Amino acid sequence: MMLVQDLLSVAFNRIVRMDLHTGDVIQTWRYQNMKAWSVNWENKHVQISLEGEEKIVFQCLTADCKVVHEYIGGYIFLSMRSGDRNQSLNEEMFHKLTGGWH
Repeated sequence: MMLVQDLLSVAFNRIVRMDLHTGDVIQTWRYQNMKAWSVNWENKHVQISLEGEEKIVFQCLTADCKVVHEYIGGYIFLSMRSGDRNQSLNEEMFHKLTGGWH
């Protein structure tokens, strides 16, 4: 495995890998192509499985991996909601997507 220090941005619809020095976008992964993600809480590694057997693994150095996990889960939860203002909040699904540590 090659170790590279890059900047990862967790946006509302994608994760973006950027060059640490220039800020140029190197690669983008959309949540709609994500099959699963998991966190190794002991060594702070996040693994994301994408369509086509692609996997990305990164270690959180400047933020707690819990924050990254919560953002990914929260954005996926929001993308599943409809525009209907009367839609009830599925709290169980929200906690399932944003929880995961004890």
